[in-house]
Amino acid sequence: MNLQQHQLAAMIRQKFNSGEAKLPLLPEAVIKVQRIVKDESKGAADIAKAIGDDPTFSTTVMRLVNSTQFNTSGHEIRSLQIAVQRLGARKVLQLMIALSAKVHIKVKHKELRAILSKSASHSLMVACAAQHLAKLIGSADPDEAFLAGMIHDIGIPAVVSAAEKELSEIDAESRLDAICCLHREMGGRLLSYWNMPDVFATVASHHGIESDDRPNERLIDYVDAADFLIQRGGKDVMFDAVSEGIETANYPAISRLEATEIHIAAVEVELEDSLKGMRQAIG
Repeated sequence: MNLQQHQLAAMIRQKFNSGEAKLPLLPEAVIKVQRIVKDESKGAADIAKAIGDDPTFSTTVMRLVNSTQFNTSGHEIRSLQIAVQRLGARKVLQLMIALSAKVHIKVKHKELRAILSKSASHSLMVACAAQHLAKLIGSADPDEAFLAGMIHDIGIPAVVSAAEKELSEIDAESRLDAICCLHREMGGRLLSYWNMPDVFATVASHHGIESDDRPNERLIDYVDAADFLIQRGGKDVMFDAVSEGIETANYPAISRLEATEIHIAAVEVELEDSLKGMRQAIG
């Protein structure tokens, strides 16, 4: 970090610590669904009721359940309760959490909005690829791998929320450098602030870095392996770019997962169809 970035980082940390930061909040509907999922006496009808008054979440759930990925029969599902039953309570909750940072942050600065949009698009690609890898390899829950991919870069909207004014006043290169330097730390802080399970804060804090203190956590490897495959496929990234010239089999996360060329080819073949369905649902 240069001096300007150190000063900006110190200011953002102070805002986080003092409660001044305008962080993306978990919507009330998400908090309600979290409670319902933990309560064994409640079910799909309670979840449908909790999200029924939130047009963003209810519309997204209906789009997803009627997408080709989940509704191969082609018969339209119109009941929110049936949609929740079809998708499952955990998947609905994870989708709502993944959407929260995207849909509940308002930024006026054009270039910062563009950064958030590109980050959200990249996270969706990582989520879908990580989910497919987890299905094929089997050493992590595919739905958790999807959620980890969706929120691994959640520190980007966290930093932008905390310091929109300061970031808008510096040049574009410095802006990207500052967000890059801070997004892991602030992503972990935001997910802790949301009371998310520690594993997701760990993914946000440690993805994209090989170091001696890297936690031995499979979900980080799924996220990093997915990110690598996406970049290998020619997708440009703003942050956490992988060094060129690394053989796929030698990439640390792929090696640790023991992913084979068959796994990788299957992910690459299925990724576009999966992305198409999720983009239709999420918008």
